[in-house]
Amino acid sequence: MSIVLALDIGTSKLCALAFSARRREVLAVVSAPNDADVADLPASRHEQNPSRIRDRCLALLEELLRSDDVPVDDVAGIGMSGQMHGALLVDDELAPLTNFITWRDERSLPPEADGSLDEALSRLDSSLPVRAGTRLNAGYGAATLFWLSRNGQLQPGARALTIADYVGACLRGAVSTEPTHAASWGVLDATRLEWDADSIGRLGLPAGLFPEIRPSATPVGVLAPEMARKLGLPGSVQVCAPVGDNQASVIGAAGFSGDVAIVNLGTGGQISVRKEEYEFVKHLETRPMPFGGYILVGASLCGGWSFAYLCSFFDAVISELADVNIPQSELYARIDQLVADTPSGAGGLTVDTRFSGTRAQPHIRGGVAGVDRHNLTPGNLARAFVEGMVRELAETGRTAGISHVSRIIACGNAVRKNPIVAEIIEREFGLACHVGPEREEAALGAAYCTAVGLGLLSVSDVNQVCSS
Repeated sequence: MSIVLALDIGTSKLCALAFSARRREVLAVVSAPNDADVADLPASRHEQNPSRIRDRCLALLEELLRSDDVPVDDVAGIGMSGQMHGALLVDDELAPLTNFITWRDERSLPPEADGSLDEALSRLDSSLPVRAGTRLNAGYGAATLFWLSRNGQLQPGARALTIADYVGACLRGAVSTEPTHAASWGVLDATRLEWDADSIGRLGLPAGLFPEIRPSATPVGVLAPEMARKLGLPGSVQVCAPVGDNQASVIGAAGFSGDVAIVNLGTGGQISVRKEEYEFVKHLETRPMPFGGYILVGASLCGGWSFAYLCSFFDAVISELADVNIPQSELYARIDQLVADTPSGAGGLTVDTRFSGTRAQPHIRGGVAGVDRHNLTPGNLARAFVEGMVRELAETGRTAGISHVSRIIACGNAVRKNPIVAEIIEREFGLACHVGPEREEAALGAAYCTAVGLGLLSVSDVNQVCSS
């Protein structure tokens, strides 16, 4: 058997693909919107219905397996990637006790709130960021669990999981996590790849709340009988531990290569730089990679959303002043052309795209600067927005140390939908920029990792596939 199935459980989209390790190619891909957002919540909260996500993932796997290109009897295993940082609680029967509280949730930010981030940080040893590779932030699993505990919403005997852990647990009938997702909660010892027991105790959280950690992308059990029947798969199909969507995207775009930096511009933005050994850099995150090594990661909270924000502003101006409604696709195309037609530097106009702050400075805000009597034009503003979202990541990349990097691989819809973004990346970084060939890097990276975890490919095989 040589086929692996992979799920990517994103915040706004779900994807499933089938990959042949023998042929080293993707056989089929299906996707659907992640429509599990819970409505009518306070503005600071973001939750998704975990049962809805599970059912949508199973439906995608069923759709994938109906393809004539995917021989069911040749499926060896199922892997997945998923959005990081968020958490939900389940009982012993895997029934959800809470919604999935995502990385976008900010309930712990108000300093006056019971279970606030400030209160959590005050309890922790100041050396934790060095051990964990990151500072605890709002939306991270440990901060969310602390808030739930302080507000009487942590049921006795509950287990905490990421959304990928939860879907994987449903597939095999038992809970566990793995280092890439565990690290995203902010209380993992990133060098030992074990829960930081001292920090968990300081937060007053029960040790049993945190699941066992298994190696990333390795087999953790076979399909539960009811899942095998539902999917029409052999009962011998292995379920593999997940991989964080950041790490999976890096691997899907560049394999395990050490001389490439990955710039991902989707709703948010990230730059990921591979490091063979653990290295702590203030204001960045050091995240473990599957099968060894780390990545230094800098994240912008707005990223490609900044451009969508600008487009919504232009749309409002046109609608309110001219009473004209332009279809969104046409509006985006016109603004893309404005960016392409405007010279580099935007006439001296600059935009700081930290409209949602940063992980380290959540209350900081962006702005427009360098305005004179002549340069406040639609073209300059559009160009300055795009240059600003790239510049934020370039400055982060220099902090991470990219002297060993020979090229940039850019991925995400903000890059693919606007070719000028790759040119701006080259100019800001001073390195050649290649646009990744795959639109589903995270799902593909999860497939590569699963194939390695099952012994169907080696790390060097994956690097060879990615370089060809």
